Parts: sequence; C-alpha cells; structure tokens
Amino acid sequence: MIHVCTESANAAWREAFKRVFLEGTETGNQLYFRDEMVVFELSSPTIETPDPLFPMPAADLATINKFITTGANEHDVCHEWTKMYYHRIFDEPNSQIKYMLETLRESEPLRPAVASLWDKTIDQHQLVAPCTMVIWGRRRGNALELHVHAHSSDAYKKLLMNLQEFISLHHWMAGQLGLEVGKYIHVLDSCHIHREDEAVSLDLAGKLSSRG
Repeated sequence: MIHVCTESANAAWREAFKRVFLEGTETGNQLYFRDEMVVFELSSPTIETPDPLFPMPAADLATINKFITTGANEHDVCHEWTKMYYHRIFDEPNSQIKYMLETLRESEPLRPAVASLWDKTIDQHQLVAPCTMVIWGRRRGNALELHVHAHSSDAYKKLLMNLQEFISLHHWMAGQLGLEVGKYIHVLDSCHIHREDEAVSLDLAGKLSSRG
C-alpha cells in the first residue's frame, strides 16, 4: 500500500503516479501494467490549475468540477462516470447530499453522514458502473473533513480528475454548512496504470522525476 500525504491534488497526483509506476505490483494480466492500493491524505485540498502534464484539457476539468455540484451543462461533461456520480448524490427522492448536509448540521453525530454510489439493481452487469463507492463526512471543530472511497482509478488519465471533482464537492459542502474546508482523504483499492499506457507512462515518470 502507498500512502500519499501532501497538501494539494496536483502534488498528490504527481507523487502517486511516480510511486505506482516505480513501486506498484506487476499484475501479470493484460489490462494493468502496475497496480497498487493508494491512500491519500490532503491537508489543504484546493482546486488548482491542473498540472500541465496531466492528459486532460483544463477546460474539461473545469466543466467537471462545476457539474459535480450544480448539474450544469451536462452535455459538455466528457466523463460518463461523473454524470452518474452527480445524479446518485443529488437526485430526488431521498437525495443523498441533502441527507448528508442535514446530518452534518446535527449538534451531535447521531447518524453517519454517508452517501453510497453503488446500486445493486443496476450496476452489477454494466460497463459504466461507479468506481467511487462511498462518500463520508464529519465535522472536526469548525471544519468539514471528507472521505472518498473508490475501488479503482487510472493513475495516468483519471486520477487528478477524480481528486479535483470530489475536492470541488468538499468545498461546496463546506460552504453549504458554513464550515472551513478540512482534511480530505481519498482511498483507492486499485490505483493502476494501463498496459497500453506503459510507454507514455515511462516518459511521464521521467518528466515528473526531473522536477524533483
């Protein structure tokens, strides 16, 4: 298991990618070149201009970060999983985000402030099924701490996007609650590099390492 403890999403992506590339388990299968569990602990989760080496246009990331809390411009969102996440978190009846906010406003933690994104009646045999499983929050003094647990993420093409979209949700929730943005925890059971990306990943790892 790899533990990444840093301040921001960009720094977390850079460190995680390099360490999965260098330290990740060789899977022996045809899908993943490297694969490892990664736990992120971000002390200052903010939305930054994405690292220019991340292979997704900044405009696409900005659209995703806005959509995950507003549902705006869904037709412009390039990531089908993000659309699913928004609807499973926000849609009525029994809106999960409404439940989380109501729970976090309670003076004592009597109920878990949790949202589950997996639907067994739909997802078991679908190609597009949620990678993110659970979102859980708690108040720490005057700050909101948010935990996100996913079964997998592509360290090269998707990881920074995943971190940014849920950090965007973190900031939005804190604003709704009148709280500061606290620590952000992101757990990935499988942080992987696809075998088809082995060559480009070697080049990227070299560029990231040269930065120091």
